[in-house]
Amino acid sequence: MGASFTKQCPTPKRGVFVRPGQTRLCVAGFGISHHTGRARRIVDSIVSIYPETYESWYFFNSFGYRDYLSELKTELSDEQQKQFATHKSSPFCWIEKENEKPFAIGGRDKLCDWVVAHFPASDGQNTPILELCREEPKRAFKEIFFDNSSPGTAKTEL
Repeated sequence: MGASFTKQCPTPKRGVFVRPGQTRLCVAGFGISHHTGRARRIVDSIVSIYPETYESWYFFNSFGYRDYLSELKTELSDEQQKQFATHKSSPFCWIEKENEKPFAIGGRDKLCDWVVAHFPASDGQNTPILELCREEPKRAFKEIFFDNSSPGTAKTEL
């Protein structure tokens, strides 16, 4: 656990092992980034509160992220490939469900928009998730240097 500039998160298999009824929240990005670190904290918070509904999948690599992102974009629908053609910043967030193409959300800011739309403030258990979306992440140590070595909660092998 912990952040490293050169150590990369293992690249777990994607897509084929999404359980029926489960939504996989995915974040890929640089291994050191305050926006990527915040996106991971948001997804971790969702998964800890709703483990039966959501699982997490991560890819963090400061040197290989852009190549990975280019490859990932080829899996999106034609419409989303056009929509996200110029996205090069870190992170990139998307959703995977059983037997569906990845559904791109975008960067950390768009992840927060998605969170606000899907987790009502009227439900008190959503407070920790929504708190992470209230403001831009500061360029603080705990945001920049996050756990970039664990691949998330998604089961990626039979």
